[in-house]
This record gives sequence, C-alpha cells and structure tokens, in this order.
Amino acid sequence: MSTSEPTDRYHHGDLRRALVEAALELLLEGGTEALGMRELARRVGVSSAAPYRHFRDKQALIQAVAAAGFALFLEAVEAAKAGVAADEQFGAMAEAYVQFALRYPRLYKLMFSSELGKFEDKDLRRAADAAYASLAVAAAKEDPEAPGEAAISAWAFVHGLSLLLLDEQLLGVSAANAGPLVRALTRRHAQRFGKPHSA
Repeated sequence: MSTSEPTDRYHHGDLRRALVEAALELLLEGGTEALGMRELARRVGVSSAAPYRHFRDKQALIQAVAAAGFALFLEAVEAAKAGVAADEQFGAMAEAYVQFALRYPRLYKLMFSSELGKFEDKDLRRAADAAYASLAVAAAKEDPEAPGEAAISAWAFVHGLSLLLLDEQLLGVSAANAGPLVRALTRRHAQRFGKPHSA
C-alpha cells in the first residue's frame, strides 16, 4: 500500500483515491467498525461532508475499500509468478494468495464478506472477477481436461486454507509461523493437478 500522505493527493485533486487509501488504513488498524465517515474526513483533512460527495454512505465506502483490496490482491498474486518457471507458477500464486490473507486479515475477510454486496457495485464486481480470473487461469492450465473444475478446486483450497489459518484452527499453527506449511501445502496441491485422472 502507498505510504504517501493522502492529503498530498487531495491537493492534487484526487480526493476519492485519498479517501479510499485512508479508509484502507483505518480498516487495517481497527476493522470495519473504524470506517466512520467523520473519522475518515479527519484523517484526510477535509470537511465532514466531503466524503459524501464520493460515497453515498458507509456501505459504498466499504465496497470501494474491498475493490481496492482485490486490486492489491491481484497485484500480489500476479507478482508471485514473475520470473518463475511455467510449471511452478500456480504453486507460487497459490502461496501468494494465502500469504496475502495472512498479511491483511481484516481486509481479506472484508473482501469475502457475504454482506459486501459484490453484485451491487460494478467496480467491486469487476475487481473481484479479475482477481478470481488470475488464479483460475493458472489452475486451468494445470488441468486442461477440466479447467472449470480445476479453477474451483484451486479457489476452494486456497480460500479454505486461508480461513483455517486466520481462525487458528490448525493446532500449533498461526499466521506468524505458517510460512513453511503454506509453501509445502500449496506446492503439493499444485503438483496434484499434473497427475492423470483415474477412470
């Protein structure tokens, strides 16, 4: 995430972006409860009415934050395959997926919240679809005989593993020490795609 000051961007006329980035910071600090319009305005340095010129209500702001989250997620997953051999790209992307969830747990859970309303906001839906497509395409290449099933299987695996780790459901494993296990499991899952299907 950017470390530049939101107010600098505002003075250059990009208030919406400044608000979204400040909202991301608030979310990471205190969860969705911290995403108040008044606090957001104070953080950016504008009037309390200014955020409403870009977001009709808190729900619209949360959807914009989630969309920004999917963009960051896509950037992380795509970066993971750069410079990696073709037959190892899916494993690297799967690992990056889980590591993103562990690094930004509040953002990740927001992105997949059932109350988010992905189908209501076009920008959010587009960002979510792009994020899904990145991993789905990589998974489909691993199993060209059943690309659709491969994509669903891959998504279910990384999402399920992420939630198990975030909820500390694996005995003795937490976000702090999960790295080796995440790498081992994602590579094993990737290798499984390359095996021929039994009749």
